[in-house]
Amino acid sequence: MTILCIDTATEHGTVAVVRDEGPIASVRWRSAGRHGENLFGHIESALAEAGASREELSLIGVNIGPGRFTSLRVGLGTAKGLALGLGLPIVGVSSLRVLARAIEGDAGLVRVPVMNAYRGDVFAAAYIVGGGGVEELAPALFGSPEQVFGRIREVVGGRPVMVGGEGVRQHATAIEAGLGVEVDEAQMSLEVSTPDAIVAEVQYAIRTAGPADLESLEPQYLRPSDAKLPDRPQRTGRPS
Repeated sequence: MTILCIDTATEHGTVAVVRDEGPIASVRWRSAGRHGENLFGHIESALAEAGASREELSLIGVNIGPGRFTSLRVGLGTAKGLALGLGLPIVGVSSLRVLARAIEGDAGLVRVPVMNAYRGDVFAAAYIVGGGGVEELAPALFGSPEQVFGRIREVVGGRPVMVGGEGVRQHATAIEAGLGVEVDEAQMSLEVSTPDAIVAEVQYAIRTAGPADLESLEPQYLRPSDAKLPDRPQRTGRPS
């Protein structure tokens, strides 16, 4: 099986290709809201490194969020287009579950991935990763750091915790107060996705849940859109 994984949930993009459980070929980059301009080029580069063509692909995996609105749409739209055009199955995976896999630690450690949700809010969850699988203790949460880390503290129940992700640096004080853990530079510098982590989560998802429905697969934003319809119809044009 040859799998193409696409992650554009944040400004840190990742494309990874793995063939028959072999080494992972990958491209990683940073783009401030411009993933659409270079994503296909990065896909072709990863395929070339893996020695594979689009026609050899067996599965498309894509990060469906949470993350940035536009970035998520770019990645998912590209993945769905490839899956439709090549007649391939597709799998959508959570950015928080992928990030949890990238947090290093012993089995039994509670991994808490933390992402910036902007305007002072966070995305976070709590998982135990082991045996190739992920046990969810707290689902993907969105809200103020105090609310989110308070909820996670309740479900963790005093077990050892390790945090990681691009949201750790901004919310280090709230994490230390809410979860009682000290954060370091390595935890602050962990990006949302690593090639190994997204490939592992895509492989787990297809093995345990099977492919997603191509038509209904949508981004998981968690955060409500800032664009809202007015409560009352707005008058346009000149009065008659």
